[in-house]
Order: sequence, then structure tokens, then C-alpha cells
Amino acid sequence: MRRDWPQAAVAYRESVTRAFDALGGVDLARAAEADRTRREVIVAPALDRLDLRGLDPWGEEDESAAVMLAVRAAGAVVLPWPLAHELAVPADLRGDVGGVHLTSGDTARLDHADLLRDAVAVDLDRGVARRVTAGAPHPAPLDPFASDVVLGAETPGVDAARVTAMRLLLDAFWAAGALATAVELAVTHARERQQFGKPIGKFGEIRWRVADISLALDGLEELALHAWWLVHRGEARSADLLALRVQLIEAANTVLAGGHQVMGAMGLCEEHDLTVIDRHLQSVLHRPAGRIASTGLLARAVAAEGFDGVFPVAAWR
Repeated sequence: MRRDWPQAAVAYRESVTRAFDALGGVDLARAAEADRTRREVIVAPALDRLDLRGLDPWGEEDESAAVMLAVRAAGAVVLPWPLAHELAVPADLRGDVGGVHLTSGDTARLDHADLLRDAVAVDLDRGVARRVTAGAPHPAPLDPFASDVVLGAETPGVDAARVTAMRLLLDAFWAAGALATAVELAVTHARERQQFGKPIGKFGEIRWRVADISLALDGLEELALHAWWLVHRGEARSADLLALRVQLIEAANTVLAGGHQVMGAMGLCEEHDLTVIDRHLQSVLHRPAGRIASTGLLARAVAAEGFDGVFPVAAWR
């Protein structure tokens, strides 16, 4: 597995990062919460200028890598747009399917459902795709872009396993971007905040927290890169992607808890970016399943498929 990204993909990521920073960075997420129309008025045209939604994550290596890095850049500013939902749709289906949601059983609400035309929801328990009919917006403090939904009949023509794998992969890159910003905020605070005449990063407890969150982020990014490599080679199995999801949740829990401990009360203020990042990560962490349910899905996949790792596990059913 190569650990370096193609130069063309890195160059595209830099362009995407500049464009998202020009939109206001994390402040755009704040503004979109107050006025949901900003997603269509501001974000959509910017994505069109970048031609980001037209890229194919199943395409050639440079194009596929560019998608991963661009989604990570979107996560770094918690861009208020269902980018992973859209890009998880294969290119040949995008005329008929506007986005992919993931569920585990029935659900009454999904994030950004009001933006996605003719979206489908893939049920991880049953492995089937169903049409989503979006209702009224139903925002909540930890689910700011939720909308009521009704799930219809099964939708033929959608390869549920294929789109599920890509959506899980894209979610991991999006979350990695958000967590990278959270780590950067905590590290900067540890360096700049003075107490007893020296930076608080010099104190053992803070140093340990910074080490914990940095290691958690590195672990997620390494596993996401490996999962992308498997998906691009056509070798990924459901257990590989579910393991990535479990790692995503565990890394997020470590980074967010450690980041808040480093930041103290400041990190809980609405004016601070860490609070916004934390809030906008919650829908990814809880949909389609939280830590316990995701671990259960992984256990069933390992039992059915086995799992290749440092200590390989053979399938037993």
C-alpha cells in the first residue's frame, strides 16, 4: 500500500481548501444553521465551480484520491452540505439517484434529506435500498440539518453493498478532516495558553491529552487510507468498512473528549470552533449506528466473512 497521495490529488485538495476557507471556514456552518438556505445559495455554487460533485470515487487513482482528499477538506470546516451522500452514488446512477443515506432499521429523520433529490436509504441490517421522501426540516441541537423522512419500497438497480462501502469510506475521510481541525485547535491552545509562566502544553496532563488525540487521529487516517486502497483495488469486504466505522467512532470520542479537556471551558463556548465541530460530527457518529450497534454489525460481518489483520480471524459461519 502506498502511503503518499498522487500529486494531482494533493494539488486539487489545496484548491478545494482555499475555496472552503474563502467561504468562511467553520463560520459557514454556523451561518447555515441560522439560515438553511445558505447551503443552496452559497455552498452549492462553490461546489459546482470546483466540479467536485462531478468526480467519481470509483474512477482512476488520481480522480478517486482527489475525491477522498476533497471530502476530508470539507470535513475540516464541517461544510454544511451532504457531499459524502452525493459522491457515494455511482456515476451511472446519478441521473436517477441524488444521494445515499445509511440506516440501521427504520428511521424518522435523516440529515440534509431536504437537499437530496430522489435519494435512497440503505438499511445495513437488511442490505436493501429504499427511496427516501423528505418532509419538513426538523433541526435539533445535535442534529442541525435533520429533516423528517418517510422510507418507501425497495429500489431496484442500486447495488446496496457497493454504495454502502463508498459511503462508509467517505464518512471516514469527512470525519478525519473535522477531527484534524479539532486536534489543531487543541494543540494551538496548549502552545499559546500560559499558566504559571509557561504554556499549559508543558504540563504532563495536557501533554498526555495532546498525545492521545494526535494518535487517535493518526490511527483513523491510516486505516482510512488502507480502506481506500482496498476499495480502489476491489478487495474490500463489508468487515473492512465496518471496522473503519468503529475506528471512526472511537477516534472521534477520544479527540473530542481530549480536545475539550485541553480547551477547558473555552471549548464549550458557542463562539469557539470546537463546539461547532463537535455538534456537526454527531450525525455522522450516530447514523447509521452508534458505537455499540456498529460494533455489533462488525462482529456479524467478521463471523460471516472473516477478517484480515495482524491476527487474522477466520469466518465461522
